[in-house]
Amino acid sequence: MSTRKWKLASVTLWGGAGLILLGMVLAYPRIVPFVETFLYTPRIPTAPPFAIITPTQANNPVAALPVGVEPTAEPAEVTPTSSPAPAVILEPGVTPAATSEPEPTATATAVWTGTKPTNIVIPSIDLDAPVVSIGWKVEKVDGQDQAIWDVPDYRAAGWHDTSGLLGVTGNAVLNGHNTLKGEVFRYLYRVEIGAQIFVEGKDGEVYVYRVGEKYILREAGQSLEVRLENARYIQDTPDERLTLVTCHPYGSLANRLVLIAYPDVSDHLGNGAS
Repeated sequence: MSTRKWKLASVTLWGGAGLILLGMVLAYPRIVPFVETFLYTPRIPTAPPFAIITPTQANNPVAALPVGVEPTAEPAEVTPTSSPAPAVILEPGVTPAATSEPEPTATATAVWTGTKPTNIVIPSIDLDAPVVSIGWKVEKVDGQDQAIWDVPDYRAAGWHDTSGLLGVTGNAVLNGHNTLKGEVFRYLYRVEIGAQIFVEGKDGEVYVYRVGEKYILREAGQSLEVRLENARYIQDTPDERLTLVTCHPYGSLANRLVLIAYPDVSDHLGNGAS
């Protein structure tokens, strides 16, 4: 090989190596968190039974029953709350005086209907971020119309505006990016079962929740039936809960990470009803 060709081959070789090295440097901020979150994934369970958990169960080691399964329990013994009225003895010929019921008094009773979330704090991952209302749009997925929820394009969590409110029965759903546009839920995968979540409402009260469930749901490349099954986690529920949703692992749309938290009755800072 001539000296000229050898020099050209050397320049090409080192130039290619330099480009590879530059690419690795530029990709490093994404490669490392991707590997970190990918390796963490096996620690999170998948495809669990969908359960309804009451606030009492959320603070109790007894697991909730799947939907449709009724608990078996002996009927509670009924205890009288008041003693029976004593018998009245009258003298012969004496007619007891007529008693009249007091006139009912109309009183206005305030009905608490819940409040929108405005801020979320998760101390275990040093997260403190605003919450904004978001809507949804219909897109074609595998030839089928499917509702796709918007995600805030800056560091904020998005409250699904058709989901539940704080302080009342229902499923309050928050989503957020884990990779782009603020990465509000970047470290959501690190939140463990039992961790507290504080959500401020539009009413100024702080609602305290405790994480009770944490799941990975396979999403990319799955059938429509599987994706619809996954969607049950963001639908309304007959219990009060908070559901957080993001993608997983970092930089990928392969899975959905879902955290479900329930009212922490042991440390509630406000219920908005006062």
